[in-house]
Amino acid sequence: MQFHLNYTPPKFNFEIDHKQNLFLIGSCFSENIGGLLKQNKFKTYSNPSGILFNPASIHQSLTDILNAKDLSDNFILSRNGLYYSYLHHTSVNADTTEELKETINYQTKKAQDHLKKSDVLIITFGTAFFYHHLTTGQVVANCHKQPQQIFEKNLLAPNEIVSAYSGLIKKLKVFNPNLKIIFTVSPIKYLRDGVVENNLSKSTLILSVHELIKQNANCFYFPAYELVIDDLRDHRFYKEDLAHPNELAINYVWEKFSDACFSEKTIELNKQITKLNLALNHREMSPGSQEQQKLQEFIAKQKGELKKLAPEIEF
Repeated sequence: MQFHLNYTPPKFNFEIDHKQNLFLIGSCFSENIGGLLKQNKFKTYSNPSGILFNPASIHQSLTDILNAKDLSDNFILSRNGLYYSYLHHTSVNADTTEELKETINYQTKKAQDHLKKSDVLIITFGTAFFYHHLTTGQVVANCHKQPQQIFEKNLLAPNEIVSAYSGLIKKLKVFNPNLKIIFTVSPIKYLRDGVVENNLSKSTLILSVHELIKQNANCFYFPAYELVIDDLRDHRFYKEDLAHPNELAINYVWEKFSDACFSEKTIELNKQITKLNLALNHREMSPGSQEQQKLQEFIAKQKGELKKLAPEIEF
């Protein structure tokens, strides 16, 4: 019996390997794929502003990175003794405003350096809904549990996303002419917005992305959303909240991403790296035992073989 489509996305007209630099930004689904890329020893840099969900905040973050823009005091708030930025995720915080600005400004400049030398930029949109601060008029990346009445919630229109990103893509081409951009839409369901509203949001994102890849030869789409929603199509592949894909679903998307982006050589290399990771994560045995010695010998041998195949890999 067949319980899912087993849809295979078409291969891209380029391949990703361990020599390339990858920059990921966007929703927490990009964190999952970014984590798997990192586990497989790809050179990745991910979410310098923390997890970002809506296209407007991702656009703001990339624009600030391009311009190496320092954080303004206007976007700083205090909650429970810590300081946060309305342009960043809650994971980005500090004990003082000075420390927060220093940390964020450093990360912005570091991100600019990484983006300049990146071969591939992966952008994951989560939701087309966004909040803007009524006093400053600024779109916020995170409301940081502030009173709801100081924000207004709106839905981005496809033409707004396309217009904003068309300009951004042009700037990115000037900044890094060889950069390829892969867009994805997160399969995470934003059920707090409502079931109908979530589908409206995802439709908006998909329409926008396909218009952008139609207009720009250096832009591509990877169907992470469709692989979970239409291919697996079962709540067994979601966590208990029925919103976030579980490990099975994430690994399934990873396999399809590998098929679309990697050569056979890179896929085989990843298999060897996985074996090494299993050995490295193996529960430590009695120090000095024969089993422990064999394990260490296997690890040293695997590292040596991998270094011969791909000298650029770092352990």
